[in-house]
Amino acid sequence: MSLLVNDVNISDLWRLDALNINDPAENQSRKELEEEAKEHFERSVKRDNEGRYIVSLPWIHDHPPLPDGRKIAERRLNSCIKALERAEKLVDYDDVFQDWQKEGIIEEVYPMQEIKQGQHFLPHHPVFKENSTTKVRPVFDGSAKERNTPSINDCLEKGPNLVELIPSLMNRFRVGKYGVIADIKKAFLQIGLQERDRPYLRFLWKDRGREGNIKILQHKRVVFGISSSPFLLGATLELHLKNAPDHLKETAQQLMRSFYVDNCVFSVNTKKELARFISESQALLSTAKFELRGWEHSPTEDKIEERQEDLKVPVLGLLWNLPKDTMSLDMKGLMKEDKGPTTKRKILSTVHRIFDPIGFSCPVTLEPKCLLQECWKLGLSWDAELPLLITERFERWKMKLPKLNALQIPRCVREDFAEDSKLSIHVFCDASQSAYATCIFLRAESADNTSCQLIQARNRVAPLKKISIPRLELLSCTIGARLAKATISELGLEKIPIFYWSDSMNALYWIKRKENWAAFVYNRVLEIRKLTNPEDWRHISGTLNPADLPSRGSNAEELVKSLWWEGPNWLRRPIEDWPVSETIPDFDVVNS
Repeated sequence: MSLLVNDVNISDLWRLDALNINDPAENQSRKELEEEAKEHFERSVKRDNEGRYIVSLPWIHDHPPLPDGRKIAERRLNSCIKALERAEKLVDYDDVFQDWQKEGIIEEVYPMQEIKQGQHFLPHHPVFKENSTTKVRPVFDGSAKERNTPSINDCLEKGPNLVELIPSLMNRFRVGKYGVIADIKKAFLQIGLQERDRPYLRFLWKDRGREGNIKILQHKRVVFGISSSPFLLGATLELHLKNAPDHLKETAQQLMRSFYVDNCVFSVNTKKELARFISESQALLSTAKFELRGWEHSPTEDKIEERQEDLKVPVLGLLWNLPKDTMSLDMKGLMKEDKGPTTKRKILSTVHRIFDPIGFSCPVTLEPKCLLQECWKLGLSWDAELPLLITERFERWKMKLPKLNALQIPRCVREDFAEDSKLSIHVFCDASQSAYATCIFLRAESADNTSCQLIQARNRVAPLKKISIPRLELLSCTIGARLAKATISELGLEKIPIFYWSDSMNALYWIKRKENWAAFVYNRVLEIRKLTNPEDWRHISGTLNPADLPSRGSNAEELVKSLWWEGPNWLRRPIEDWPVSETIPDFDVVNS
């Protein structure tokens, strides 16, 4: 789940931080482009006699001329064969292509066909996986290009940014009593390509590696490594599920909200729903040549499977401990020794490896983000060695990271599913000189028990241009309102009570009054009042506010001890025992 670290996508770190809290206006133009791509897909998609979907590549209108790329493909082919010979996997690699040809996934191109129209060759290389049933597999490079020419990926619409789906999927995975996951076997390879696009997905190979016997093959199916492939898979699944038969409509609706590329991630409340979801999902997708396999689910009371005590499977970038039904960070490779000087690139690379779509570790990742901001203030390049003070702070922070291995939170945000449970949502907001933050908890109160669990948390580094603390507090309320709206909608909890909490009397005074404030304040208050009921906002002491931790930051050791994802102790008490205080602002501040 980590992102490639280079200058092109350096902003992806901030995009991940901003999921569901960025300005809605930023999403509008992207949505328009996504709709255009979907319309093109729906106009061009077909279905063959077997039920398989046949799609077109979504070419960008007026894209620059695409070269054939044969020279790169030939150079990379030689490197590929040498790597396979060193690993003694040449025959295994060739067997993959032989099998694909038999299954109709690829086809050979003969000299008479080669010059009929434009063409493009994809380089490929082996990926070795000794712990997999397929020990070696080809990976195709759709980004390969010569200088001053486009790659095929530069010429194709990529569709929506799928990373943005992850928090919503994670919310739905955590709300039900039983989590359930599966994946589609060779998902891309189950979608056919229209004939006119196949010549642009050609590649070179030598039979068993023999010199001088180059042959040309081309893909008949969607290719892993082409930037539009995840979009084509998602659009195909959506179209298929929209047209589900009436008796499977409910499961089809659930599936439409449960896919991240080829991974199905969902949760249900009863064992009966679990069995139905699995059987009906398989039946639905099999008619489109998709095989859902690798099913895993939370333990059920009447069937305690014999599982390895610490069995963990990856889910949306986190690790799911199946026997305990808990979630933890995937720390693999994070502590690998990284020689050389500390640079901005190294800091960013380290932060990227801590992928946490829930945000339960966001207090820990604040420190390196603040360090990056200091580097930008100093005007340092990506690979310049950093000043000693910044390097020492980074190393101290990194030394405590192994403590995060002990961090586990419940997969399910509810401890019990009693019918008399009263649910409520609690949104906390806070800010410091360094950052502003919000966190959302689900409170479940029944006759026997009251529980709280973190649903989502976000923090953002304070802007480079200095802003007063009251205005930063107002920013925290703004992202709290945005995140709450998205979260409540995703979980279908619109009808339960919601409480917004801030320790800023000034921010609360602004929110509760519809007045002609200064432009900065007015615009944010206007948005908050559109998204929330001003009467739902309450004051809380800073010492009782759980958003204090993500707004100020924490090291890994302190975070594990804090148990902050369980919410404040006072929230487990009856409502009449909750803190109450009068909002008395600093009038010089609020009127400035």
